[in-house]
Amino acid sequence: MFRRSGGRIRRPNSANPLRGRRGAPGRVIDAAEAFYASHGQAPLFRVPDIAAELELELDRRDYSREGGTIHLHAEIDALQANNYGDITVSAAPTENWFEARFRTGGYDEAERRIFRYMTSLIAGDRAFVSCERDGQIAAFAFGVIRNGLLVVEAVETDARFRQQGLGRRTVGGLVGWAGRAGAQAGCLQVVADNTPARALYASLGFNRELYRYHYRRKTIAA
Repeated sequence: MFRRSGGRIRRPNSANPLRGRRGAPGRVIDAAEAFYASHGQAPLFRVPDIAAELELELDRRDYSREGGTIHLHAEIDALQANNYGDITVSAAPTENWFEARFRTGGYDEAERRIFRYMTSLIAGDRAFVSCERDGQIAAFAFGVIRNGLLVVEAVETDARFRQQGLGRRTVGGLVGWAGRAGAQAGCLQVVADNTPARALYASLGFNRELYRYHYRRKTIAA
């Protein structure tokens, strides 16, 4: 599947292999390169464990490797939930929630429009959570429940408020909401070399690794 949304976020701007029968790596990569070239973008492949056959051909074409990611899973009863009074849970993102996301992510105007649009497409039970300090959102995340599974996304703490446990409180609030909403399990993705984030999620109970993936990017000469 070839995705293109614009902006810097990798997954919606990359070629993503699907489960099941796939074409020969060379033909798949040729098709992806033609697709992204037609849109003036550098080709980018998301390569999960199930698509290891792409690696040799991507090596041959000098694709660089980046963004190693781990997909974690846990039963909802094994996760550490909370219901702290300083955690706000909303079914839709507020302007303050968006502002915090854009500020911490350094989004430009185009990326802000894309993120707002992508957020509007989310289907299913959803919650946008945040924790305030000094009159502004200091930590936030959002989650969606699909077929009983809580998918945790966009976990972030403002750099000025780190090392205070706010990320743990925020994700714990999201887990608490999901449990009340009937979720049976939860999952999230974490960058493989982000040691603090991995420690945070382990402390919450996300200890089962399902799979890993990384990205391969082709640099376009200027």
